[in-house]
This record gives sequence, structure tokens and C-alpha cells, in this order.
Amino acid sequence: MPDKLLFAQNGDAARKTCGGSFKLAVPAFSLIELLTSMAVLAMVMAMLLQVVNGILQSTRVQSQQMDSTGAARRALDIMAVDLSGAVVNESAAVLVGPANLALITDRRGPNASNHRFLAVTYSMNGTQLVRTYRSVSFNEADLLKAALDTTNAAVTSLSDGILGLNLRVMTTSGPQATTNTDSTNYATALYNGFAVPAGWKALITASPAFASSLTNRAQSLEVWIVAVDEQNRRILEDATNLTAAQTALGSNPALWRSDIDSANIPLRAKAAIRILNKTIPLP
Repeated sequence: MPDKLLFAQNGDAARKTCGGSFKLAVPAFSLIELLTSMAVLAMVMAMLLQVVNGILQSTRVQSQQMDSTGAARRALDIMAVDLSGAVVNESAAVLVGPANLALITDRRGPNASNHRFLAVTYSMNGTQLVRTYRSVSFNEADLLKAALDTTNAAVTSLSDGILGLNLRVMTTSGPQATTNTDSTNYATALYNGFAVPAGWKALITASPAFASSLTNRAQSLEVWIVAVDEQNRRILEDATNLTAAQTALGSNPALWRSDIDSANIPLRAKAAIRILNKTIPLP
């Protein structure tokens, strides 16, 4: 009770000192100050959103580039599996073109009693690397011709965003382009009496007995692929520079990096283009 009386007396004294009124001091902001604060906050939020959006965009592009590169590597691995089982003998050979590959591979079809091999071809369809394959039955004697027969064949797109595909034959004297007409490396008309399909070359490796006297036989196949991710492929397409990028790729794949860097295409797309290669031994 005495504490309450003392508080009441002190309060009366304070009111008398202030002229009979007592008010608490509350801070106040003008409308201009509130609007200015809101504008600053909005600017900070906008900058944060730009930073977050930039991080997400960069992550998305990197993910697409990794996917594109991974798909190209898987395509090279599939080629390696097919070539490791390639049938190379007196009547069968690996066929190569400027940007094409065809072979008979020892991978049995769905019924081992009716099918012994698979006929496989690799080719470009726009910016897609396509693998076409079909079963080869026992009654097909001309395996060079059978390698290119696409009757009832299945078609699979191995990778999209492929700007270029190049094949080079590795011999004891070094790499040879598939456009080379050196008869010690290629059969362009006849392969041990079998007609080589027009526009193709049959590789002469160490396996066939008739090639034992040749000293510059094909030992391995070097496969080069130029890949670009989906977003940068669209940039090239929108800028009508996709053809320019593909045309810039010369006949020597070892120079493709400099070919791309000197091409008249957007710098961003140049940095995103990946060049991969794999050397695959031949039977």
C-alpha cells in the first residue's frame, strides 16, 4: 500500500510539472520516408532475385552441357562395343564413309537359331547421331551388302545436338582420312571378290588372310564428335548460325577447336561446344 501511494503522489507531481498533461513520445515517419524505404527494399529484393535467377540459369546451362557431353560419350561407348565385336574376315569388313559407319557385329538377335549377327550403321540426321540396326540371318552370304540393308531395321537416336561426326583410320603410317583412296588401307571397288557398296570404303585390317602381305593395314578407328547442349543449339538456330558452325568444321578433326573458334558464330555458343574423340581398336 505505501508503494502505491508513493507512485500516485509521484504521478500527480509529474502531471503538475507538465501543466496537467502527460504523453508518451512515439516516433513517427512521414509518407515520403515510408515510400523511400519501400523503394529501397524493392530494389534490394530485385537485385537478390537477379542473383538467384543468374545462379539458377548458370546451373541449368551447366546441367544441359553435362547431359549433352554425357550423351556423346555414351554414343562413343556404344560404337566401341559394336566395333569390338565387328565381323572382319574374307567376306566381311567395316565400311566407312565421310561421316558414316557400317558393320556387321557379333551380337546375336532375339533368336540365336535364326540370327547370328547385327547389321549396324551410324549416320547423321540433322543434329542427331542415329544408330540403325537389324538382325542378319544365316542365309545372307554377302555381308558387305547386308551391312547397309535397312529392311525392317530399328532406328535409335543416340544423341541430339551433334554438329559433326568424323572418322579417321589409324594405320602404321599415321591417321588416314576416310576420303583417302590409298588401296593398302581401303577397298573401294572389290573386297576379296565382294563388291564394295558405292560411296563406301571397306577397311583392310590384319584379320583377313588375304591382307597378310599388306604392311599399312587399318589398326583402329578414331571417332570424333562435336556436341552442343540444347540451349546453345537453339541460340545457333535462332541466329541462323547452325549451318555456319557445321560448315566451319574442316576435314581434319584435330583442328576442329580452332575451326570453331574462328567461325562466325556467337561467342557464348563457341564456349559451349564440346569436341570428343575415341580411338577404337579394330579386330
